[in-house]
Amino acid sequence: MKTLLLIPSYRKENLAEAIAGDTHPTMDYDALAAGLEARGTCAELYDYRALEADPDPLVRLARKALGKDIALAVAGWRRRKRYSSLFTNGENIGIFLALLLRLSGKTRPGHVTIGHRLSTGKKALFFGTLKLWREMDTIFVYATTQRTQGETALGIPAERLRLIPFHADANFWRPRPEVTEITQQVSAAGLEWRDYPTLLAAAERLPDTQFPLAAASPWSKHTNETQKRTMPANVSARRYEYGALRTLYASSAIVAVPLYENDFQAGITAILEAMACGKAVVVSRTEGQTDAICDGENGLYVPVGDSGAWEKAIRRLQADPALRQRLGSNARVWVEKHASLDRWVDSLCAAILHAGDFHPRQNTIP
Repeated sequence: MKTLLLIPSYRKENLAEAIAGDTHPTMDYDALAAGLEARGTCAELYDYRALEADPDPLVRLARKALGKDIALAVAGWRRRKRYSSLFTNGENIGIFLALLLRLSGKTRPGHVTIGHRLSTGKKALFFGTLKLWREMDTIFVYATTQRTQGETALGIPAERLRLIPFHADANFWRPRPEVTEITQQVSAAGLEWRDYPTLLAAAERLPDTQFPLAAASPWSKHTNETQKRTMPANVSARRYEYGALRTLYASSAIVAVPLYENDFQAGITAILEAMACGKAVVVSRTEGQTDAICDGENGLYVPVGDSGAWEKAIRRLQADPALRQRLGSNARVWVEKHASLDRWVDSLCAAILHAGDFHPRQNTIP
């Protein structure tokens, strides 16, 4: 069997030394490729860099005319007869690949995709009207709201949808007892749907607490709301490399994830990183952010946009080190049981290998 992994990013290269030196987490696409290889399947990864070097004239035309993500779908379609399964790391690629597979006849390779956000209006055409889910053997989703949306609004059969937690490399993101925890420090990280203005309003009422913000993300297209504004004297914002970010989590008594209302798993990367580090995490309770935090057990929720609730939660945790310890310990255990990178790889490998069994006649290269 052979699997093609279509990845909408530039693959980070030469990471072995950094990972061995404990300065960089394992990338999920590399872990997935290794997992497939360990299970006897040849896995090939095709990213933006491979796309830019692709000599196929149709792929080059698609990249120039339609953008990189649709071009990835075209590249996967052009290669479809070489593989038993195709994996698309996002429905933005998976939808267009499914459309091309639909137009190619009755036979196709297996196709597994990640549905990050099925609830945007335009996807009703592709999933509901055109029923392109028929060209997807498994659609993984990270939020209960997205599974419900897929079933009820888009008509995707329940057996095609699979809810799984997102992931953190629990080997890299881990507790650091050698780092001194600062009670009066609350850190935050990321940009995707972040409601930093509400957190800053709470910070103004907590002048003795430092708020270092790692306000950066390689994935988010959202505006950095910490830029071009006057921030309280106890707030700083800059970019942190992975090792420095892990140390920031470790030195913080609390990790905050303030979010605007949304219906998918915005903020989940920072949430799981901090949970894996054994930290007490406070999160805005949005419609979509309900699957990782059990309020009072492995973290705390606060209402969206309520700076007073943020101040109250922070003061409560600062005054109760036993509560911080309990939440952090439970958070680490939850990640190990449900959301480690290894568990994510296991789930995806099983689906990809099974998908390849659905269409065995496609496995022969003409």
